[in-house]
Amino acid sequence: MISRGMLVLISAVVVSAALPGCRGMDIFQQREKIEQLTADLESARAETKVAQQAVSDARSELARKQKRIDTLVGLGPDRLKKLYYAKAIKLGQYTGGADLDAQGGDDGIKVFLRPIDANGDTIKAAGSVTVQLYDLGEPADKTLIGQYKWSVDEVAKAFSGGFLTYHFSFTCPWKTGPPKHDEITVRVEFVDYLTGKTMSVQKVCKVDLSTE
Repeated sequence: MISRGMLVLISAVVVSAALPGCRGMDIFQQREKIEQLTADLESARAETKVAQQAVSDARSELARKQKRIDTLVGLGPDRLKKLYYAKAIKLGQYTGGADLDAQGGDDGIKVFLRPIDANGDTIKAAGSVTVQLYDLGEPADKTLIGQYKWSVDEVAKAFSGGFLTYHFSFTCPWKTGPPKHDEITVRVEFVDYLTGKTMSVQKVCKVDLSTE
């Protein structure tokens, strides 16, 4: 009695005999040929499935982007006017010399920065900050006595919000010891990450240069 497996093999041989390249092969060669063709077919099916999924994903992403574009178009070109973003920056009244070690005399400058929106309110705007300290009593090539920078992530952590307290605060210790003069010009530059606008403000501050 012929087994089922043998019947399958014989059937495959009969079918494959009609395939190009199979004539003249023995039964084992024909079986290997069929197995190779079957493997190639399964591989092609898998590749087709992957390609179909890629096309489906691309169509979905295109649909999402088109929806976003339609939403932005619907908001109109004046949508920025309806958002809260910084239009100017101001320095808090307490910006000035700071005794950082509690041993007398100022050890640097404490900067309190307030981004202001179109309504004149302080907001927690995203942006980077650069502070420059100038001693204008020095020769022209030595007036810059310190420069300090904070990234947008660092600036976000520097915000204080509470009762009567809405500002960013930055500490700027002397770079090379106390300045020679007690009037220091503080210049602050803020780059707003929403609009890309660069804003600046400056203030002359009195500092305590005593050592007691």
